[in-house]
Amino acid sequence: MVEFMIVGADAAGLSAAIQVKRKRPDASIKVINKGKTISYGACGIPYVLSGDIESVEKLIHFTPQSFKEKRGIPVEISREATDIFPEEHEIEIKNLETGAQYMEKYKKLLLGTGAVAKELPFLDYTQDGIYNVHDLEDLREILAFLEKKKPQKAAIIGAGNIGLEIAEALHTLGKEILLFEILEAPVANWPAIVQEAVQKKIQEKGIQFFGKMCIKEVKREKEAFSIRTERQEFKAGVIFTAVGIRPATDFCGNKIKKMKNGALLIDQRAQTSEKDIYAAGDCASVFNKVLRRNVYSPLGSTANKLGRIAGLNMTGEKIKFPGIAGTQIFKFFELSLAKTGLSLEEAQQEGIEAEAFSARRTDRAGYYPGAKKVQVEIVCEKKSEKIIGTSVVGEGNAAQFVDPAAVAVLSEMPIEDLAWFDAAYTPPYAPVWNALVSAGFKAAKL
Repeated sequence: MVEFMIVGADAAGLSAAIQVKRKRPDASIKVINKGKTISYGACGIPYVLSGDIESVEKLIHFTPQSFKEKRGIPVEISREATDIFPEEHEIEIKNLETGAQYMEKYKKLLLGTGAVAKELPFLDYTQDGIYNVHDLEDLREILAFLEKKKPQKAAIIGAGNIGLEIAEALHTLGKEILLFEILEAPVANWPAIVQEAVQKKIQEKGIQFFGKMCIKEVKREKEAFSIRTERQEFKAGVIFTAVGIRPATDFCGNKIKKMKNGALLIDQRAQTSEKDIYAAGDCASVFNKVLRRNVYSPLGSTANKLGRIAGLNMTGEKIKFPGIAGTQIFKFFELSLAKTGLSLEEAQQEGIEAEAFSARRTDRAGYYPGAKKVQVEIVCEKKSEKIIGTSVVGEGNAAQFVDPAAVAVLSEMPIEDLAWFDAAYTPPYAPVWNALVSAGFKAAKL
């Protein structure tokens, strides 16, 4: 019997394993992973594609060998969890190299199986030239195809932030881009000021965007693909899809409670509905402090934190994760785009009476070389007069504004306290009038 069994060797799983090893150095720990590559930065994939990062290997933090050498924990690769038996404290595992299946007993189990990319039913992903952009194997295949075939026109299906990052990378490579989205606007789940900035940048860069566009059929025609929609037909030499992910939890069946999308429900200690089974990362839900309920928010930062908490609690600690505000940031050409908490639209959907206040300033002293405009919009709950969300659009580093805003949201800061926030000032880095503070003054009517 293994004392601590960990399924998944990326952010959540390895963070948990490290904490277990730290607290229980003599305990038996087994880490298994379905793929052959462990511990890599998937968020860096678009930047390898563009050439900003020189190789795929730069994204890999640990190999199984280096993790064992540095952390003293072995990782077994090509091992897939295929079933789970919570009452018996057993898990079924398949050796993907030999096909053999076997059972493993455990005392404590962490599920950190991540997520898989959603696939579109009208596409044959086994064909060269049709790709999901999800992991390093996808990336290696894409780089080889682009090098060999050198397609000049690329189609991207899905205009969320991942689709936009792919679009930027391909634009950098000189490709002509067709960007399709079934919803009306790009980044439709982001605040309106972000959507507007993205739409303007798409036009500026000459990317052809097709909103509210439903693709009916894709056919290969020699070295190209024919893409048929309800309106017209398009040609492209390569197709990428970025239409979301789903938790990799099918092997759990109905034996552990899940959200509707399949994400494992966990409490603030990362424990599932079943005794001695914990979960963290893209396969699990997470507590949102603003909404006061569990949500699905698959981010690397959250996976690392919850993996750490799971590992500590597996060893007997009683640590609660306070929750997230949903803080995110991404780059789109010159734009730096970020959000935390709720947008005005989301607040209204939740039945919260809220108002939005916006301020536009520079990100450093206006007279200092390189100063860029930044727009900050804060959302305040009318009843409590507290800040519940912020969005940022700029050409500098939006983290400069969204990070303190996230602290304000998570701490339920009154609007007036935000207005008097003691922001740093020096011409090369920050202005006298910080845009977040200015928006706070407007909200507090000061």
